[in-house]
Amino acid sequence: MFFLLKTYIILRKYERFFMYKKVTAVLVLGIIFSVAITLIANGVNEETNTLYKIGKKVVISNGKYEMTMDVEQFIPCVLMAQLDVDSPIELLKAQAVVIRTYILYSMGSKEKIKAQELGLPYCTYAQMRERWYEDYRRKHAATGWGMFYNLTDFGKTKVYDEKMACIHKVMEKTRGKVLKYQGKMILPLFHRISNGQTRAGESALGSDYRYLKSIPCDKDEQEDEFLSVRYFTLEEFLKKLSENGIVIYKDKEEKYDGKNSDVHEFISMMDLSNVDENGYQLWVRLGDTKVNGDVFREALGLRSTSMKIEEYEQGIRITTKGDGHGFGMSLSFARSLAENGANWGDILRKFYDCVIVDY
Repeated sequence: MFFLLKTYIILRKYERFFMYKKVTAVLVLGIIFSVAITLIANGVNEETNTLYKIGKKVVISNGKYEMTMDVEQFIPCVLMAQLDVDSPIELLKAQAVVIRTYILYSMGSKEKIKAQELGLPYCTYAQMRERWYEDYRRKHAATGWGMFYNLTDFGKTKVYDEKMACIHKVMEKTRGKVLKYQGKMILPLFHRISNGQTRAGESALGSDYRYLKSIPCDKDEQEDEFLSVRYFTLEEFLKKLSENGIVIYKDKEEKYDGKNSDVHEFISMMDLSNVDENGYQLWVRLGDTKVNGDVFREALGLRSTSMKIEEYEQGIRITTKGDGHGFGMSLSFARSLAENGANWGDILRKFYDCVIVDY
């Protein structure tokens, strides 16, 4: 109703541009009719749409409300938090299958799981609706329709329906599909950008993860965010480690606090030789303290464990390659494959030793 009132006020304001006042009434009635028909056709709760249901549930809670939806209805929420709806459709299909497999693997025999337990970013259907509409208004601000949408909020449902049509197509084409290896569901890890090569699951994680392939991803090296550089003073470096529970010991007993030390001395205490075959840091040794590579990365807020640490202007410079842990599918390289004609099944089999089957 607020939208209708707003539209009427705008039309009244510019009424002098019309030859007859009756035009205003006709336009308002036309808009009311269009909106009413749209609401009836689409329903109020878009998230409870006609998507196929698998039977297992995900519970979303933010403290103010709790919502339960089928896994199939939740998949687009995760998909749209990771990729743009205008991404290559074969990439969207591949990632939809990865998300489904990841969720069902995490659930095991459980029939219901909280979204927070999955550790996956997600957005609600209402957030999708607002984001898509704002993107449309921004991109088409100079066009007639864009100006009209900015003035009236009209067209929100139209834009939403157009985008959801793509989502429905993705979900329909990959309905119920999951990834398995030797008859068992896999853990389909994925990341944004590799360091130029994805990591072999067996050598880094053990034989249970041999389905995670190591493949060259040369296109990843062309990404703008392939390289990342961070600078720390010695004090900042040690503080971040300490805040994350990493205590450095020197000579097996003494806690190292960095006092009366310089950067050169500290870096000489570091051992970065423990890397896997793809150049990712498995462990970092700081004095007598051994830290898992991923724990070290998270503590310092680094993008990757494919790293180089060096002294720089009385501080510490860390250069990383890629974005993420490097296991499984590189979303960046998968996009490149999709743009060059690969279908979603080929993309998945590129990164995982698996078969694609119905759940």
